[in-house]
Amino acid sequence: MHEGHNHHHEHEGGAASREEALALLNFTLAHNRSHEEELHNLAHTLEQLHLDTAAHEVWHSLDDSKCASEHIERAIAAINA
Repeated sequence: MHEGHNHHHEHEGGAASREEALALLNFTLAHNRSHEEELHNLAHTLEQLHLDTAAHEVWHSLDDSKCASEHIERAIAAINA
């Protein structure tokens, strides 16, 4: 169970091996990084449009995404250790 999560549900589409888990994590990390670039560009656009509150929230979401990506990177490193 995940810390802070006290529910149970089936996980479909998960990895069946170490190699598949590593491939899925690497795919997810690349996918997240792509979204991070999009969020970065969007935040700048919102600032240029003087939509400061929206830009502020997007910057925060970018920080959260980067934090999640760092956790995925550590998971990849742990598998490769």
